[in-house]
Amino acid sequence: AECEAEAKADAAKGLCEFQQALAVRLTLRFEKRPKEILHSMCQAGLPAAKDQRSTVKAIMRLCHPDKCRHPDAKRAMQILSPLLA
Repeated sequence: AECEAEAKADAAKGLCEFQQALAVRLTLRFEKRPKEILHSMCQAGLPAAKDQRSTVKAIMRLCHPDKCRHPDAKRAMQILSPLLA
């Protein structure tokens, strides 16, 4: 709920779309527990695919700095990248 409130505030500031901000915020929140990131994303209603790799790629598309102007988008990508392996 805290991440959702922060993401709504980010979207209201015009940093990025709500889903993008939520993906970034959840990724940062679970940085120390990367295995829990995908489960938290699915619970929040973010894209989920048939396998982990496809799900991570979908989340990374939301967080990609070229598409998302959130100041922590690059950091979120760095956290998510190892989950592709």
